[in-house]
Amino acid sequence: MIKYYTTQHESQWYMAYFRTALFSIKDWTGQWIGSNEINMNQLHTIVNLKSIRIQSATAFISGIGYYHLYVEGQLIDSSRRLDVGWTTYQQRTLYASYDLTKIINSTTEQIGIGIVLGQGWYNRQQWAISLGAHTALAEQYGPPRVLMQLNIHYVDGSVQSIVTDSSWLGREGEHRFDSVYMGTTMDLRATLSCWSCANFTKSNSLWINASTLPSPVNFTAGGQFSLQMMDPIRIGPDALHIATSGHSGLLAGVQGASLTDGGVLKPISQDFVNGQVFDLGQNFAGWCKLSSLNATKSTIIQLRYAELRYSRGANGIDFAGLYYENLDSIAVMDTVILNGTGNETFEPLFTSHGFRYLLVNGYNNINSNDVECYNAHSETTLIGNFSSSSIVLNQIQHNILWSQLSNSMSLPYGCPQRNDRTGWMGDAGLSVDEALYNFDYVNFYLNFLTMIEDNQTPDGAVSDTVPFMTGFIPADPNWGTAYVTITWYLYEHTGDVTIIEKYYIGIQGWIDLLIDEYKKTGLANMYYHWGDWVPVQKIKNNSLVSSYAFLRDVYTFIKMSELLNRTDNVQKYSQIYQQLTQEWHHVFYNSSVNGYADGSQSANILSLALSNVVPESLRAIVLKSLVDSLMNTGYFTGGIISVAAMYPLLSKEGYHDLALKLALSTSYPSYGYMFNNPIQNATTTWEQWNSLPTEARSSLNHHMFNSIGAWFYRYLAGIELNALNTITVHPRMSYAADLLNYTEAEVVTIKGKVRVQWMRTSIDSVILSVTIPNNMNANILFDPLIKKGQCLKLMCDDEIVWMREYQNDELQLITNVHGVSDLFENHITGTISVRVTSGEYTFTAYWQ
Repeated sequence: MIKYYTTQHESQWYMAYFRTALFSIKDWTGQWIGSNEINMNQLHTIVNLKSIRIQSATAFISGIGYYHLYVEGQLIDSSRRLDVGWTTYQQRTLYASYDLTKIINSTTEQIGIGIVLGQGWYNRQQWAISLGAHTALAEQYGPPRVLMQLNIHYVDGSVQSIVTDSSWLGREGEHRFDSVYMGTTMDLRATLSCWSCANFTKSNSLWINASTLPSPVNFTAGGQFSLQMMDPIRIGPDALHIATSGHSGLLAGVQGASLTDGGVLKPISQDFVNGQVFDLGQNFAGWCKLSSLNATKSTIIQLRYAELRYSRGANGIDFAGLYYENLDSIAVMDTVILNGTGNETFEPLFTSHGFRYLLVNGYNNINSNDVECYNAHSETTLIGNFSSSSIVLNQIQHNILWSQLSNSMSLPYGCPQRNDRTGWMGDAGLSVDEALYNFDYVNFYLNFLTMIEDNQTPDGAVSDTVPFMTGFIPADPNWGTAYVTITWYLYEHTGDVTIIEKYYIGIQGWIDLLIDEYKKTGLANMYYHWGDWVPVQKIKNNSLVSSYAFLRDVYTFIKMSELLNRTDNVQKYSQIYQQLTQEWHHVFYNSSVNGYADGSQSANILSLALSNVVPESLRAIVLKSLVDSLMNTGYFTGGIISVAAMYPLLSKEGYHDLALKLALSTSYPSYGYMFNNPIQNATTTWEQWNSLPTEARSSLNHHMFNSIGAWFYRYLAGIELNALNTITVHPRMSYAADLLNYTEAEVVTIKGKVRVQWMRTSIDSVILSVTIPNNMNANILFDPLIKKGQCLKLMCDDEIVWMREYQNDELQLITNVHGVSDLFENHITGTISVRVTSGEYTFTAYWQ
């Protein structure tokens, strides 16, 4: 029983219910079933119920690779797809639970239960065609299998358990082939009406008893069978919830689809070139459903998917075909064979594609109204919103959001379209800060951290990909850093120190392994695999790049140790870090280029971004070398590692105008070039600065360059959450007023909504509106709008709170405005700061 209280009301008592997981593997009484003989992907049983009212009915199920659960012909939780989440199955397999009380109470004496199985990632062929996969690892996988237990509690206290065992009957259903990479083949001629109903009459020639199969979990080696705690992959309106007030659809000038459209995309145009081509107007991950199909029996229809419509052929001849070369070795195709009954529907099962364009072959004149394409991703809530006066920045933000969703499929994929869909650690670590500003992905990343921990070897090594499919063990330091980085940003965005506590020992093991590797070679030859990936100009010393991740991880671990009061580790690793900083400068500094290593932008950015690496006497010199290079070239030459560090570095070091100019650029290489080029106006973030045909054969939907999105929130809007203690609001504004004159951002935290909006009203004045939620304080900082400027006057809600002509030694507030206190002026930088409690404030600052 519960009741609630408000400041003005006390409720009555209410009955409350909750359900739990099965706490031990001993609580499971069923068996894993499937078949080694046939492609048994459809299973069925009929259950006799007691003639007593049901109090509750809960199903616990794990089907791997994927499953659908049916009761009496009804697909349970129909928006939930590609379940359960991908894991290293022998170390951890997940299961889900469903409340079936209502549907079973509506039946009579019997219920029919059906399960459809898909290959998913528990498939040897899947590994055989994966890009660079260690195919020997595939030997542990096999045919799909399922374990289910339905516990029915009756009002008299009795319990009935329905479990999977060899009494279940199975067959090969209408879907004859499914592959995450290659697509689905369905033969609708094999469709059986209501095959999961109690009154279904089966043909004995088609159904055989299921076989019991081994559990995928290696319990002897410590494997676990766990309830899936993260949100599932979904489609449609249930996939994305909107918590922000400012996100009402596409902003003016932004190309692509709106996130508020319910997750279903309709074609924006169609034409005929070697089939019927539909343009969905947005690159995304998912699949398409065709309805109202009317053709003779055995008609074959094929659906092909592509990110790009290649407008020029090999001989320069106009050709509007679809571009498949960036799919590497896979042929992405969904195929259906019609039954000929009329008004048939085809929706692919257990696959997903990354695409914008759909090609339909074998069926003429499909009405565009009969084409629906589903945006599939891990269920989440949009908690962040960023917009500005710049169409370029708004388009980048749009592309970031869609790339992040497209690559959130129970774990952070690298890409959604080719045979490289795996949990690349480097990508995950680079985009996590941005992702947590935009989406409620806390449980999503906690699950990924647990998977990293599951894959960690006894010597502390983690892998480049999780689950380990391709790459190396130990991971490249800039890939393995995801273990540290994700943990830290989860803490910063939630304030939950128990997250650090949970993964602290594993992180220490990873850092100790890096220290052991360092002792073998020193920083000068620190091992690496990938370096500053996909740069414009390759850096000549990738050991510097891997050393950057090593030092940053040690520094972050020191901060973690301080939070946990682990003074022994604070002292130990602080000494190590001090030694490393000295060695960095000794090994990498090159006086002939007034910078580090070869004097490249990447080398200088990474050196300057690390704490206490560049001596103070040389910092201005190295910074000048970097700034001169950026200004002389007019563009950034590095890759995914250094670009993540560059924007914050420039904004903090007084070169925010330069950072903004680079972000606003639309010429190659830049974010803006992705949607300002002769071939495609991108609606997602690319894998490379130039992912277009002839120059590259790369993904057009990647999230490893999404790090700039965190800069939007932290520096352009100025929202720094600081583990939800006293947050900082410190928007950086350019001296050149025409670069950017407006931003608005909000982030919905567990304590409430933080909102910041600023507008340049003139070259020397700005209006800043701030909303701080209950139980939070904020320090608000105003930087000079003019070089070497001074604040003349600060107003809050039309009240003058400070004027320079009234300044005294104590720098006191002139007017007491509720919630505003602690005025401070930095006489070196000219920055003015105030402290506020929860509430809504509108400040106006004037400068000279």
